[in-house]
Amino acid sequence: MTQTGNGVLTKLNTFLDENLSHLALPSDAICRKVGLSRSHLYRIIKEHTDLSITLYIRQKRLEKSRELLTETDLRVSEIAYLVGIESPQNFSKYFASAFHLSPTEYRNQAQLGKTAPVSPPVPKASIAVLPFLNLSNDADQEFFSDGVTEEIINALSHVPDLQVAGRTSSFAFKGKNQDLRQIGEQLNVTHILEGSVRKAGQKLRITAQLIKVADGYHVWSEKYDRELNDIFDIQDEIALAILKEVKVQLLGVNQNAVLKRYTLNADAYLLYLHGRFYHNKFAGFDEFNRAIGYFQSAIDREPTYAIAYAGIASCYLNMWFYRHLPSAVCLPLMKQATEQAIQLDNTVPESYLALARMQLLYQWDFSSAATSFKKALELNWNTAELYGQYALYWGLMGYHAKAEEQIRLALTLEPFSLINNFYAGYGYWMAGKFEKAIDQGKRLAALEPTFWGGHLITGLNLITLQNYAEARPALETALHLHYNGITLSALGALWGLTGETEKARQVLAEMEILNTTQAVAQYDRGIVHACLGEVETACGYFQSAIDQHEPPMLFFRFIVRDWLAGSRYDAQYERLIRQLVH
Repeated sequence: MTQTGNGVLTKLNTFLDENLSHLALPSDAICRKVGLSRSHLYRIIKEHTDLSITLYIRQKRLEKSRELLTETDLRVSEIAYLVGIESPQNFSKYFASAFHLSPTEYRNQAQLGKTAPVSPPVPKASIAVLPFLNLSNDADQEFFSDGVTEEIINALSHVPDLQVAGRTSSFAFKGKNQDLRQIGEQLNVTHILEGSVRKAGQKLRITAQLIKVADGYHVWSEKYDRELNDIFDIQDEIALAILKEVKVQLLGVNQNAVLKRYTLNADAYLLYLHGRFYHNKFAGFDEFNRAIGYFQSAIDREPTYAIAYAGIASCYLNMWFYRHLPSAVCLPLMKQATEQAIQLDNTVPESYLALARMQLLYQWDFSSAATSFKKALELNWNTAELYGQYALYWGLMGYHAKAEEQIRLALTLEPFSLINNFYAGYGYWMAGKFEKAIDQGKRLAALEPTFWGGHLITGLNLITLQNYAEARPALETALHLHYNGITLSALGALWGLTGETEKARQVLAEMEILNTTQAVAQYDRGIVHACLGEVETACGYFQSAIDQHEPPMLFFRFIVRDWLAGSRYDAQYERLIRQLVH
């Protein structure tokens, strides 16, 4: 190797070591750092390593991951994140190709090879429940097989000594014929439960198999031929059998929590499962509205069905927060459903989560929201959505280290959850970690390219870094995927900040048209005027947004910090922020 080549690679390696966590290291930035053109750098790397720039960077990431696998107890998904590889699946694939061992196998061999091994902490028993196959002749019965799966996940998640992969991450493998050991590694679990459901009229056949991830062997299997009314007993039997097989103690008060039933009415339960099926799609107004219809039908059959009321509250909050319906419609119904759920049963964690979100995002009552979050976590500590929402609370409070800890917990339980990954991007942005937020946005876009959230997070943070050229396609993609006030306002803000006045005004005109069919927030209009430099008009909209308790105003101080400071800054923004101090 020439002296020049040595110097270039030393400088390159130093830069890479400091920046490996970035998902996409821009080649221009790398070339600027080492002071060479792309073609010259390519020739040097190719000459001395026989690798392209892209493969050389990947090799550096994988070498760092070997250190982390040997020296830390971090999970495989966490290590993938720390070395900047976009998904646990790709990380495991690249690692196995490079070293002919899976990450877990490599870690196990490294532990055995130590001359004076230190016994690592005994890991908690952990499990992922994969979506049970629908073997019924009717494809519309998919809601039922999904519901059975979800209920078993919910039951197991109440056990303090058992870590349960979240629903969203388990369902990411639905319909994929993938090796169970690879799935277990990606979800960081020791056991996997899979099964099937066949429903014909009132007849049920449910099969379940528990597999040990380390060797792929079946630990336990069972078949249940029952009547539909026995569905509750079947779910209890499966949960208890699994817990016994993975050596988790389930006695005393814990058993009541695990086997808690919210209704004994099978018809109401089926309707509730229908509602959860559409709620979990997180797809828009039509799906949320259908979910509400099913939840309400379940309540008609079982008026004391508390968790169905909690489902209604969640739907209305999401439809309000994401601009599907105006606050005047959603908020009274959300408040009524939340209060009814807690009045009927004050031990349902979903009810307290709905209450905490209402207190935080609408009432702006941070003290009460904290109490409700803590109560929800006391009732079910193993729910990723709780951690994700709690992270948002801590970020808004300015405790960014606490927010990032909640993000880590949420993504450990639910690495494939769109909403948790979305809120993680917000957490990094509030903390001022813009590069990390961009990486999170790109990670989310890679996880689900058709979800607008990843593109939006990426574009908004690129605006903050004044990388307007790259922000534009990200925000245009978000708008194409989800045409509403949120995505319109983001693109309008970009046009305003880049001096493209006519385009910004066209966005404002589109907002007025859109507002005739769906809600456009006062904030959405205000931010476009603010980025055009029209302070008086913008502040009028912002004040109206404060008066109506629009949730985007909770983030207003961060917007002012990142977009409206300097030449566009005005004392009027400070007066608005003082109204928002928590």
